[in-house]
Amino acid sequence: MEILVNSKKAEVFHNKISDFVIYSAESKCENKAEIKIILDEISDEVVVRPMSLGITPDVSQNEIHFDATIPCKMSIEFPKSERLPIFVFLYEKEEVPQGENVRVFEAGEHTIDELRPNSNEILYLAEGAVVHAHLYAENAENVTICGRGIFDIDGDYTTKYRRMARFHKCRGLTIRDVTLEGPKGWTCAMFGCESVTVDGVNIMSWHVCGDGIDVVGSHDVSIKNCFIRSADDCVAVKATDYCGPDGLNDVYNVKVNNCVFWNAQPGNAIEIGFETRCDEMYNIEFSDIDIIHCEYEGWQSGSAISIHNGDRAKIHDVTYRNIRIEDVNEKLFDFKVMYSNYSHDEVRGSIENVLVENVSLVSGHFPPSVLSGYAPEDSLVKNIRFVNLSAYGEFIHNPIECRMVVERCKNISFEEKDN
Repeated sequence: MEILVNSKKAEVFHNKISDFVIYSAESKCENKAEIKIILDEISDEVVVRPMSLGITPDVSQNEIHFDATIPCKMSIEFPKSERLPIFVFLYEKEEVPQGENVRVFEAGEHTIDELRPNSNEILYLAEGAVVHAHLYAENAENVTICGRGIFDIDGDYTTKYRRMARFHKCRGLTIRDVTLEGPKGWTCAMFGCESVTVDGVNIMSWHVCGDGIDVVGSHDVSIKNCFIRSADDCVAVKATDYCGPDGLNDVYNVKVNNCVFWNAQPGNAIEIGFETRCDEMYNIEFSDIDIIHCEYEGWQSGSAISIHNGDRAKIHDVTYRNIRIEDVNEKLFDFKVMYSNYSHDEVRGSIENVLVENVSLVSGHFPPSVLSGYAPEDSLVKNIRFVNLSAYGEFIHNPIECRMVVERCKNISFEEKDN
């Protein structure tokens, strides 16, 4: 197989779930990409996701052609074939960091047991660099991890530690443009951190518990422009002490926007919970997201959009806006206050003041939804507004049209408004 971007042959990387290409524009003026894929075999059907890109490829024998805008992240899929999808990650021209505080990994392979960035340090992975390392930082400030290179810990590289990139009590953390693949546990997890930006990152995991990004007991977190294909939750917001007490703080001011998510079995695409061992989780926003796949889990929790409050937290002021769902198999929404096998607190919390606005099921199966509170009265799901919720272009006006089970809830409303 060959892939050409603007007539330039791209390096094709391979893992257990995909082939993928990382391409950086050569100039600031290069804002369009002509993609040409030459396969070893003839393809009958090709789909480019997310569908919101509006790309219909030209397919002729074993060649695929289409144009795309830079920057852009996409999945090229072959529904009638066993062939792996091809992920294409298109970036604008890169600004390479300079200075004495920059630690550079040039193109080629590098193997490090554990990589620990220091405060005020920049770790830069040049395009073509493949670094086999676990990332860990604690009490570090103003750390930047960036570049168009790859962190890979598939196989023997991941036997010593469970999580691929772990950050404790860090402040001013930036992770930008790198690709993370192959973990056997959570891919990128922050515990008790503040002022965190994850921008333009690609994540690919295929082992169970391979969450994409976990925001644990942290606040003031921005996740944007990311592509996540994970073998568990794509993004999960939690409070738990799995790695010590740092993750038991309140969670607030978390924004996730302009991302593409593929949730493979198990887990959920967008998750708050199950572990919610803090007093409050609030001001959490997910916007401008394409959920291209949310696969069947079979353990009664998998959904495109979920809040699973398994502990004492009051979860409130959560917004889901401008989200397009292309393929979901088990549940569309799953908002529950519950006791689960992850629960530790004796009392249950609540889910309150949630806005679901301009969320659309655009294709695929129409699954059920569940909204469920927990006795007694103060552990309800309440004040949930669905505004311009739609399926296949038609607005949904009530729980029945949404195929939704509602129990121990208050003030659940469906509204249709002009944009």
